Amino acid sequence: MNVSKLADINIPQGRGMIKWAPFATMPEQFENVSRMKVEQVHVPKPNLTDELQQDMELKLRELLGQNVILRYWQSGYEYQVECVIESLDDWSRVVTVRKEDSFMFVQFEHIYSVDEYDYMSDLDCLYS
Repeated sequence: MNVSKLADINIPQGRGMIKWAPFATMPEQFENVSRMKVEQVHVPKPNLTDELQQDMELKLRELLGQNVILRYWQSGYEYQVECVIESLDDWSRVVTVRKEDSFMFVQFEHIYSVDEYDYMSDLDCLYS
């Protein structure tokens, strides 16, 4: 057998060790799937009536300095955070909350739920 025939440079090499990536060969479909994933998690802004907003404001004032679970909407996404309500600014309609050592500022009209959260009672339930 002639060794020179085995070293023929016209033999196709194939893809080698390239890993298979789904949709990567069809950029349009890859972009559409990515866009659909983003659109699925977007939610519209909650539409709260004036009465519900008044009730929410009273509840926030009542829970000042307390541990709460705050749920709010921002830029098409819903968020939930365990925090302490530090203050409510009537003029700017901003609620200041503290989570550990950092402060967050949430627009009042974006808040749709606030619930008191007593983590110590949760710990008591675990150990009793």
